[in-house]
Parts: sequence; C-alpha cells; structure tokens
Amino acid sequence: MLDDDVHALATEANQAIFTTLMPGGEPQASIVWPHADRHHVLVTTSTGRQKYRNIARDPRATILLLDRSNSRRYIEVRGRVVAIEIGEAALDVARTTFTKWTGRPAVRPGVGDRVLLRLLPDRIHRKD
Repeated sequence: MLDDDVHALATEANQAIFTTLMPGGEPQASIVWPHADRHHVLVTTSTGRQKYRNIARDPRATILLLDRSNSRRYIEVRGRVVAIEIGEAALDVARTTFTKWTGRPAVRPGVGDRVLLRLLPDRIHRKD
C-alpha cells in the first residue's frame, strides 16, 4: 500500500523529477506529471522517449515528488518499474494528468505509443 503522503503528492497537481539509468549507468532525469494508484507511483511517457528505453532495459528508477505549496518539502521514492502498459490504461492516466495541468484531457502527442510506468517503492525518503 502506498503511504498516504506519497499518494497525496502524486495525485495533486505537483511536478516530479523521474530519474532512470542510461546504458552506461549514468542517471537521466526528466520532469514529469505524476499520478498514483494505491500501490504505485504512475508516470506516462511514450515509447520514443529515453526514459522508456532506459526502463525497458533496467527497471530501477527514482521519482522526486515536489510539493508546489511548500518548496522545501519533497518525497523521494526509489523503486522498480514493475509494469509497463501500452494502450487504454496509459491513455487514461495521461488524460488525468493532462487535465490536472491544462484543464483539458487532450494528451500531447509523442513519438511512438503512450505507455504507463508503474513504480513500486522500495525506499521512501521525506524532506519536510
């Protein structure tokens, strides 16, 4: 079960920094619009993005959830992407996150198929 504070930061209109590992082991970070279910932090991307290629090769990732109402507060979730879903599930979460940020469910087109990454926490670090 995802901790309530993690779930809240991920489902509110907050940005996050999603970090994956490049083939040589160096980190690759990108700003994402996160979401969550009761067990995972959710990130959508497309198959044409580097973060997708990195996760498809190595499922280890970290997401730094930023609290937009308190710039000194964040929650870092370290874990593994345990599922990659293509299709309607990915589009549903993308529509949800786009609505949080733009007020409309129109998903920005990407290169390749839209995918949903389910990050299962192994370790959580909080900074309040």
